[in-house]
Amino acid sequence: MTLEREELRDDWTVAIAGDQVPSGAPADLVGRALPATVPGQVHTDLEREGVIADPTFDRNEDASAWVGRADWAYRRHVDVDPRGFERVDLVCDGLDTVAELSLDGVVLGTTRNMHRRYRFDLNDVPGPTGRRELELLFESAYREAGRVAARAGAMPGPYDEPFPYVRKQASNFGWDWGLTAVTSGPWRPVAIERWSTARLAEVQPLVDVEAGEGVLDAHVRVERSGMNDLDQDGEDDDLVLVVTVAGPTVDGGTTRQRSRAQLTPKDDETVVTVRVPDALRWWPRGYGAQPRYDVTVELQTVDGEVLDRHTAKTGFRSARIDTTDDAVGKPFDVVVNGAVVDVGRPCPGVRAAARRGGPRREPRPRLGRRGLRVRRVLRRVRRTRAARVAGLRVRLRGVPGDRADPQRGRRRGTGQRRAALRSPVARALERQQREHLAARRRRLGRRTRRPRLGARLLPRPAADDRRRGRPVALLHGRVAVVRVREPVRERRRPRYRDSVPRFVSEFGWQAPPAWRTLRDAVTDEPLRVDAPGVVHHQKADDGMAKLARGIAPRFGSVDPSEFDRWHYLTQLQQARAVATGVEHWRTHWPRNTGVVLWQLNDLWPVSSWSAVDSAGRLKPLAHELRRLYDDVLLTIRPVTRGSVAAGAAAPGDVGVVGGPDQADGSDQADASGPTDGSRPAPDDQPGGAEHDVPSAAAGGTAELVTLSDTLSLGVSPGAFGQSPVEVAVRSARAGRDSVVRVRRVTVAGTILAEVTLPVRLSEAGVAVVALPESVGVLDDPTRELVVADMDWRRAVWTATPDKDVRWEPARYRTTVTPAADGDGHDLVVEADSLVRDLLVQPDRLAPTGTVDRGFMTLLPGERVDFRLRGLTDADVRRLGEPFVLSSLDEHL
Repeated sequence: MTLEREELRDDWTVAIAGDQVPSGAPADLVGRALPATVPGQVHTDLEREGVIADPTFDRNEDASAWVGRADWAYRRHVDVDPRGFERVDLVCDGLDTVAELSLDGVVLGTTRNMHRRYRFDLNDVPGPTGRRELELLFESAYREAGRVAARAGAMPGPYDEPFPYVRKQASNFGWDWGLTAVTSGPWRPVAIERWSTARLAEVQPLVDVEAGEGVLDAHVRVERSGMNDLDQDGEDDDLVLVVTVAGPTVDGGTTRQRSRAQLTPKDDETVVTVRVPDALRWWPRGYGAQPRYDVTVELQTVDGEVLDRHTAKTGFRSARIDTTDDAVGKPFDVVVNGAVVDVGRPCPGVRAAARRGGPRREPRPRLGRRGLRVRRVLRRVRRTRAARVAGLRVRLRGVPGDRADPQRGRRRGTGQRRAALRSPVARALERQQREHLAARRRRLGRRTRRPRLGARLLPRPAADDRRRGRPVALLHGRVAVVRVREPVRERRRPRYRDSVPRFVSEFGWQAPPAWRTLRDAVTDEPLRVDAPGVVHHQKADDGMAKLARGIAPRFGSVDPSEFDRWHYLTQLQQARAVATGVEHWRTHWPRNTGVVLWQLNDLWPVSSWSAVDSAGRLKPLAHELRRLYDDVLLTIRPVTRGSVAAGAAAPGDVGVVGGPDQADGSDQADASGPTDGSRPAPDDQPGGAEHDVPSAAAGGTAELVTLSDTLSLGVSPGAFGQSPVEVAVRSARAGRDSVVRVRRVTVAGTILAEVTLPVRLSEAGVAVVALPESVGVLDDPTRELVVADMDWRRAVWTATPDKDVRWEPARYRTTVTPAADGDGHDLVVEADSLVRDLLVQPDRLAPTGTVDRGFMTLLPGERVDFRLRGLTDADVRRLGEPFVLSSLDEHL
């Protein structure tokens, strides 16, 4: 008989447990049963029933804090009749967090870990076999943490909350990007499973490619019922595992390969290998296609009866992390199918796949304008899978982290992690994790988070392979590969351009959400930078002051009453800061092979490092990221000398940069030409229809440095004198044969000098183009800038902070027409002067308003098209309202 699974989704109730309610809770909750959603958690049900208001709105977070200090009981009736099967199990895929389970008052067991699955055998529970009452009693995580703290003593941690003391999603207790909502409830499915003879307890399919042949190793563990001695010889009977792989072949056909293995009564686990000749390879997005193969694992009796079945999809690829010493030190190269992957490049469509794509083990409650949308949280498992299918690189959270841990006893349920560590990439990452553990142990003392557990779980060979440089921690749960989470203290304030780490893992800059998102989230009137609601939606330590300190040296101080100016400048500051880092590191390939940005998206309306806010609105940074992680990146940067190549970081360092006080503040560089990834129409290209691009310019012949096959990213040639800047072009996929047009212009848009230089790369890599002094040296830094154009890409350089540049008022004309394809409106902006950092914010006109570009810089005679969506004809007639269209000169 094949295993049957009955998910218990309906007919649940939730009630506050006991006769007492915490301070702040409604008194009439005692004895009141509310309809409950499972999977789910209590905040969702309380908000739906009107007991609490949306915690993400205004300062409602404080008013609902009592929920996390109450005990909650979930109840429903279940049918425990075996129906002819040998075993009946209660299966809980995720319980948040401290729970006691009982059936008609008979205790089944207790749980203390949100991140584990639990299974309870109901056969031996006394009582009838029919309909019985199931109760899940959740105790306040605060109370559990208090008991552990009383035994273990004070633990160091970054926040004044007890998250180190309980096995629960740490961010439930608040984080520098998240609100405090200490949840309780069955956050993943609860089910009754009936089975006989044996079941599949664990299936871990691992893939590789050997000599063009796809190899799938299915690591399988089974559980026996203990009642399948059919031949009555005193032992369980043999079992058969059948693993089938089906999918496409290189010639366009399909293949179906199968392998079998027999388990004797003494065997509970084995590895079944399936080989697929001429398997198509799976590539990360941007490197190739993502063909997938269907995997079916069947557990059968020797007579062929199917007892249990597991289905999955996979892609064949080889993957490793190369840390072999090179001429510079020790790299950190992610190698997939023999190719070094440029890690960290967001792709169009990444938001749809990753917006709710958190880690399978530790999903974070999705807090939206309508409440704690746990159903969205539960979709994260599917979204994470979708991201992997699309070739996005997803890494789940590792064992250690940034906290001390008093719970150093033996941990169970580690089989899945042991299986995961069999992959080469996981082993390499855990090798770095060991060093992270050692560093944390030195910093926090003996009670570093899970050092003994980590030592037991990590493969022993990893302990023997040490690498130089700063240790690495694993990703917390977003779309990326590796994450370093080191608090960068203000006194250090490193500059992005000071070093070239081998792998930059987590860096970013804060900015508030889109104007409409923040306006809808607070009740402050008028909006001010220091308004209580606005400040409440900033969770970073000293966050508002850090934003101010970042703005002041570049744009000048902002009065708290100037909210619209502050909002524009923080968005610009975020985009420029991230661009400074990404441009610098990506144009130092192959010394640097990864730049991972923190963070992609938000879970509530908050000032954070995200590119997409909680309402799904794209910040200007999101548009800038398309350019920064495009296959071809154009930038103007300070001339690279040997000191930069050596870097302030030790050889082999994985970069640790982040926090809103760290970007280079003296020189300003950004690129704000078309950023949508498609070649614009001729009239839209830099220069415009009425601004001819000369084929040659004064200054002589350019000398080119090609760096596709060297680590030395050396010094640009000095043939043209002492230009302090140079042009760098990163081509990530192929060689390139093009030209770059560089102009020195005044703030009025007058061209003072220009030159056209060749850019040639025989293969993927970086080209560094030296500039003549005629365009690279500014006579008056307060009135001049450098503009470089290649194809439709643009880079802009100013040598002094914007507050010291004497920008002239921007003059431009706008035309709006309905889009020819019926999808919104086309806004055409034609510049009559230099227009610096023009930003269009259609969400100021309507909640549904969107735009397809971020900050844009235009020279006189140039034009750019914006596609506006979600606006009515009446809305577009209001484009002239303040701050809907605005440029930098208006905010200085």
